[in-house]
Amino acid sequence: MAATVLDMIEPLDARVARLESDVAHIRSDVSDIKVDLRQMRSEISNLSTRTQDGFTAVRAEMQAEFKAVRAEMQNGFTAVRAEMQDGFTAVRAEMQDGVAAVRAEMQDGVAAVRAEMQDGVAAVRAEMHGGFAELRLELSKRDRIFLGGAFTLLAALGVLLAHAFGWVH
Repeated sequence: MAATVLDMIEPLDARVARLESDVAHIRSDVSDIKVDLRQMRSEISNLSTRTQDGFTAVRAEMQAEFKAVRAEMQNGFTAVRAEMQDGFTAVRAEMQDGVAAVRAEMQDGVAAVRAEMQDGVAAVRAEMHGGFAELRLELSKRDRIFLGGAFTLLAALGVLLAHAFGWVH
C-alpha cells in the first residue's frame, strides 16, 4: 500500500502545482481586469464630462439662437405693426378727405336746389300776385256784388239743408 500512496502523492503534487499555476494565471487575469476597469472608469468619466460639456455648449448655442430668433421676430412684428399703422393712418386720411369732398358736393347741391326752389317759389308768388291783381282789376263792382250775392245764397241754402237733414239743431 505504500507504493500506492506514493503513486497518489505524486499526482497530488502535480495537481497542486497545476492549481497553483492556474491560481497565478487567474490572479494575473484579475489584476489585468482591475487595470482595465480603472482605465474604463477614467474613460467613462472623461466621456461623461465631455458629453455634459457638449450638452452644455449645445444648450448655450440653442438659447443664443432662440434669443436671436425671438429678437428678429419681435423686430419683424414691430416693423409690420408700424407699416400697418401707417397704412391705416393713410386709409383713414383718404376716407376723411373723401367724406369731406362728398359733404362739400352735397352742401353745394343742396344750396343749388334751395336757390332754385326759392327762385321758383318767388316766381310762383309773383305770378299769383300778378294774377290776383289782374283778377281784381277785371272784376267790376257789379261782378263783385253778383258774386257776393251768390255766396250769400249758397250759404243760406247750406243752412236750410243742414236744418232739413238735422245736421244742426
